[in-house]
Amino acid sequence: MQYPILITDVSPRDGLQNEPEILPVAVRVALIERLLAAGVPRIELGSFVNPKQVPQMAGSAEVAAELQAHGHELRDRRRFTALIPNMKGYELATAAGLGHVRLVLAASEGLNQANFKRSVADSLADFAHIAARAQADGIGFGIAIGAAFGCPFDGYVAPERVRDIAAHLIALGADELILADTTGMAVPTQVAHLSRILLDGGTIGAGLAQPIITLHLHNTRNTGYANAFAAWQAGIRSFDASLGGIGGCPFAPRAVGNIATEDTVHMLNGIGAATGIDLAALIAAADWLSEQMHKSLPALVGKAEPVFAQVTAP
Repeated sequence: MQYPILITDVSPRDGLQNEPEILPVAVRVALIERLLAAGVPRIELGSFVNPKQVPQMAGSAEVAAELQAHGHELRDRRRFTALIPNMKGYELATAAGLGHVRLVLAASEGLNQANFKRSVADSLADFAHIAARAQADGIGFGIAIGAAFGCPFDGYVAPERVRDIAAHLIALGADELILADTTGMAVPTQVAHLSRILLDGGTIGAGLAQPIITLHLHNTRNTGYANAFAAWQAGIRSFDASLGGIGGCPFAPRAVGNIATEDTVHMLNGIGAATGIDLAALIAAADWLSEQMHKSLPALVGKAEPVFAQVTAP
């Protein structure tokens, strides 16, 4: 069944990549299967990056192999995706069976240099080659625009800059654009404004197939859920979130705290926006993950207990 809201849980990738404890492959597979059992429609299962740079993501191919051995169809682009940094990552991901991948660049030169050691223009040139290969192979691809609302190095990022980058990515054939608040700098009015710009397809690629617009929000400064609500009001219906609220970017200062999947689902339930996710099962999965990580996780709804009744606006 299709639901109005699409949640992609990124805890197996963005959630774990900034954690000091490296979870073994078996635990990462169990995490993904618990998310699927809770009804999470889409999972970012890992990233195919150099393990020397992000050791937490070593073994992503093994995670993929175990999932396939358990009967999961990784070619289903509506169900699974993974992050890749470059053509080598693309080749590793597709060899592992993925039918969808995500690339990432930053809207700001400062974060793009810090994260990828290249200019935004160089990233876009690299993506053109990967996009051509993906289209020839029948692989779907999304592209995340990091620091879409602000950069810890360059400060404010103008929405016009994000719009122009988005237009370039749509022309490459991306089927998903992910607006990422990498270090949690956004405020609700800013999120609503940029969301409306990108939802107005005529402004960024008239005549081209319009991709899904996904919001990837961090709660670093405690605005993540207000930003998610503002995006929903503006018409966004696709969100990244991380079980337990874990995660962050290892290449940006103070980039901690994705919005938690269970807290996001609880809020969406309250406003009557169906996700198809079993909140009780999701909270149980978060409790299990807390045990595996040997610490309390940032999410709050499991601690406070959810309000299971739907509470809609008057």
